[in-house]
Amino acid sequence: MFRANTVIRSSFCKPRADQAPHAPRWNLPPRLIAAVLAILAIFPIAPTTAVAQRSNSQIVEDSIQLAVKYLLINQLEDGGWAEINRYNSGVTGLVTLALLNSGLAPEHPQIARALLHLKDREPDMVYTVSLQTMVFCAANPNRYATQIQHNAQWLFDAQLSNGGWDYNKNDARGDGDPSNSQFALLALHEAQRTGSAHFEPQVWGKTFALAQKYWESLQRSDGAFPYNRNDAPRGSMTCAGIASLVITGAQLDALEASVTNGIECCGSAGNPTEDRIQKGLDWLAANFSVTRTPVSNVYQLYYLYALERVGRLTGRRFIGEHDWYREGASELISQQDKVTGKYISRTSAPGGNTFSETAFGLLFLSKGKRQIVVSRLKHGIDQDWNHHSTAIQNLTAHTEQAWKRDLAWQTIDLKRAKLADLLESPVLFLSGSNTPVLSQEDKLLLKEYVEQGGFIYAEACQGNGCDGRAFEDYFRKLVVELFDQPLEKLSPDHPIWYAEARVLPKDLPPGAWLYGVQTCCRLGVVYSPVSLSCRWELHPAYGAPVSYPEPVQSELNTFTKMGINVLSYATGKELKEKLDTVTILEDKLPQVPTDRGTFFLPILKHNAGFDDATRTIPNLMQWFGKELPFQLSSEKRLINIASADLEQYPVVFMHGRGRLKLSELEREALRSYLTNGGFLFADSICSDQAFTDSFRTEMEIILNSPLSPLADTDPLLTPVFNGFDIRRVTLLDPDKSGDQILTTKRTIAPRLEIGKADNRTCVVFSPLDLSCALESRHSLQCRGYLREDAARIGINTLLFALQQ
Repeated sequence: MFRANTVIRSSFCKPRADQAPHAPRWNLPPRLIAAVLAILAIFPIAPTTAVAQRSNSQIVEDSIQLAVKYLLINQLEDGGWAEINRYNSGVTGLVTLALLNSGLAPEHPQIARALLHLKDREPDMVYTVSLQTMVFCAANPNRYATQIQHNAQWLFDAQLSNGGWDYNKNDARGDGDPSNSQFALLALHEAQRTGSAHFEPQVWGKTFALAQKYWESLQRSDGAFPYNRNDAPRGSMTCAGIASLVITGAQLDALEASVTNGIECCGSAGNPTEDRIQKGLDWLAANFSVTRTPVSNVYQLYYLYALERVGRLTGRRFIGEHDWYREGASELISQQDKVTGKYISRTSAPGGNTFSETAFGLLFLSKGKRQIVVSRLKHGIDQDWNHHSTAIQNLTAHTEQAWKRDLAWQTIDLKRAKLADLLESPVLFLSGSNTPVLSQEDKLLLKEYVEQGGFIYAEACQGNGCDGRAFEDYFRKLVVELFDQPLEKLSPDHPIWYAEARVLPKDLPPGAWLYGVQTCCRLGVVYSPVSLSCRWELHPAYGAPVSYPEPVQSELNTFTKMGINVLSYATGKELKEKLDTVTILEDKLPQVPTDRGTFFLPILKHNAGFDDATRTIPNLMQWFGKELPFQLSSEKRLINIASADLEQYPVVFMHGRGRLKLSELEREALRSYLTNGGFLFADSICSDQAFTDSFRTEMEIILNSPLSPLADTDPLLTPVFNGFDIRRVTLLDPDKSGDQILTTKRTIAPRLEIGKADNRTCVVFSPLDLSCALESRHSLQCRGYLREDAARIGINTLLFALQQ
């Protein structure tokens, strides 16, 4: 990324001949900077951080687009694709489903042709009916509701007495086929999830109960599933069995929460389905592979499609020790024909044609890369962390409906996790009723997670039958220990109450509220003293409707809105791509025995929140240090404007919020510093208007002229000074005026202002937030840049300051 093609002009490092004797004594030798830039000119630095590198997610996306192109090129005139034997439109259904999941809209001309092709056909086999149903659900469940209803009834009628499905509606075999059975169940699951098939609850219940019985009868004692009852197990069928049990279990298993006279929480669930699912996962972990179907050597890409469902539906990033999506994506990309774009199976019996195989690969890559919105944190040695086990799954589904996008959730084991693992998820949900058993390392990991931009969403399983007093006492003390401040009751007008939909205090039951810990411009921890997960478990986003008394349903709706609000507030609806590298800035740059030859960026002390965003400069210097090889320090130095220390630094930093008011002594010191070669980089924390206005006023007094806008074509915004091309960046602009915070995302030129002394730029100021984005992640409360763009702006400004 850095193309160091200029030689530094180091006049800022020493007094000009006409300068006063007390000109700044820079501690960074000019010969050092000149030497570094000369090295850069010869050996450009390879990008090393998430700010600069071509991400793994982009590599996956490129692979997806190449495969999409292959499928589109090979579409037939009638809108379909070449079929396999007797399967009427089976390949066409599978390919269309893959293309829709890969991002093509139903209105895309070729997708529209494919949908018309499918609509005009009456499928008569379980595979093809199931695939057609899933396609219509993915394309437009409202438009195709009649066909989805018809197909769902067809599948109900085709179910065998043992709960399975076979190839045909009236197959004489009668024992069921596990591959057809999983596709039928997936289709009914999608029809129910989208709300496009309407049947009485007992119809759904009977179908899922029979299906669960079928899969339980097929599972072996070691947890695996075969294709035929007396055959060896297969990885593909084990994945099918696990996913099917997840779907049926969500419908049938007993819940910890219940409603009798009111909401009751923390009951006894005791679900045998969870044990069966875990046994299947244990077998899959012990026999894991992405290069072949475990145990057998057939249908590799079909197996990978089934593997994706297991990882996503069970909320697991790892199966055993295996990062299933990362490993599978790497394997698929290596198997892709780089000329045509098709995925080529490594197994001797692929199981389909090149179009169905490519569709299986696309489904794995596209569905498996759904962004993580929240993770449940596993802590301790018992199940106290997992009360109301379907709660996070339900909350994620409701969030999908609110945000109108596909999302994913995960479970993270604190004892096995590293910081990078935690940061894969923007929100950690921490729950319990007993005193958590956390080591000092666990505590420090959670503290660092929040400081790196993560968000802890915690609850005590308390009230309505739960006794969470021990958890409550522990967590309140833990917050003080980690963040040096107690939980504070959030005001009713805090943005967290209406980040997605307004929640009013009058709608909350007694004792229900949210408490938080402020970290810079946003909350880093939010806590509920009553059980949220209990209400979420009782409120699935789809499935057979449950009739609750109106007061209960109203409370469930309110608690679901609370959950979505917190996720919206914590993330700003900006989520990390699944395979993107996490930039961790937890370590200080190497300490040096002397300041000589080391570049520091000190923060100027003043009256208006000079250190409100405490990690801004350490984080910026960490990023800067990853990009340039000369000696930098991430040490946070706070200096008085009027002190003699000011003269030791070629560049200084200032930010704040509130009205800035400098004394005459401070103004004179800053005037002398800037006119004698110094450089000031500044921004308004959280785009604070009071600081912006007063900073402009102070600079006009000091420089005898107002700040002026930086031109869109200024070299500072280009790679001329060995930085980035930042002529276009992303601005997030939240509107907090209504009952929902609406965030507009715009691509703009950076809005920077400059001040000059002797025709030399000596001040660069951003009235839009950089500090909060650099400290953690963009806040829904702040108008400002995405974190990556804030880092790029900061790096370019420092490079400009050192070389202009």
